[in-house]
Amino acid sequence: MIKKEKDVPCSAIFSPGRDNLLYKVTYNRDSIHLEVFHALTDGTGAFCFLADLVKAYLGLLHRIDGEDAGGAGTLEEQEEDSFSRYYSPVRTAVQIRKSSRAYQMKGRKVAQADMKIMEYTVSVKQLLQHSRACQVSITVYLTAVLLQALSRKMTEAQKKKPVVVMIPVNLRNYYPSKSMTNFFGWMEIEYRFHKKDSFEDILLHVKKRFSQELLLEQVAFRMNHYVRIEKNLLLKFIPLGIKNFFIRLGTGLGSGNVSAVFSNMSALRMPKSYEPYIRRFGVISSTDKLQMCACSYRDTFYFSITSKLEDVSVQEDIVSFLKAEGLDLAEVP
Repeated sequence: MIKKEKDVPCSAIFSPGRDNLLYKVTYNRDSIHLEVFHALTDGTGAFCFLADLVKAYLGLLHRIDGEDAGGAGTLEEQEEDSFSRYYSPVRTAVQIRKSSRAYQMKGRKVAQADMKIMEYTVSVKQLLQHSRACQVSITVYLTAVLLQALSRKMTEAQKKKPVVVMIPVNLRNYYPSKSMTNFFGWMEIEYRFHKKDSFEDILLHVKKRFSQELLLEQVAFRMNHYVRIEKNLLLKFIPLGIKNFFIRLGTGLGSGNVSAVFSNMSALRMPKSYEPYIRRFGVISSTDKLQMCACSYRDTFYFSITSKLEDVSVQEDIVSFLKAEGLDLAEVP
């Protein structure tokens, strides 16, 4: 059932003991909202579903002839477990970075159901021109900006630990998959800060790490590593309650290796006939740390920064730095 939005974004969807859907659709004035529990799908799957919702809505309202907005395959292809399909037991590479304890932001947190959310837009052309002048991609540029902003909260003692930003990687860019279920990996970009690090130093390091981590061999190595754990025959004989305990324990320990997350869904596209009726798309993620999400539609680049901490100095540092770089940021009301 589609309802008018009344909760804050990314409120709880899953209720223990209740047999309810893992997604919801709401609306508010001129916007359509889709919220999805991550166990159901990833950003690509969610956008394909949202694109079909928007297509259906505009078709009813403006009598636009139906066009394929999502580009999805057959039902069998959409439901495919692409992790199992492309898993290989052969080790393709050696791990570049060993996980280590990362810098963690501390401070008073907002209420359980709340989150600090800041949203901004900027011209794609302007941001692309700026990042190209730095000889990097937009994602590399913004990752460096995020690392720098996080470092400015650190004490000298805290700089003994690296700042680590986790970047989700869409595996459909590496394997021919049309799966609408989760099919993504990730990489971790770390930086150890010292007293005289310039933004150019950070930028060069991030550019180098991206070029290493985005090689197919490394992407496959990380994917195969986690699928190999899932396929371990011994795990099938361990009771579910014990498995869940160790999964929660592992998740908690793993989160200590990451300082923040940056997810860029890149350019989102809709058929030409729908473009005059759509202003922009946006993406927000629930987090217990600090997470930046981004996407672009035509010439509008959108990014959000979410956090459970009351202190928003890192977010403000990101915005003030980008403005100082000459980018015309506009806050989303």
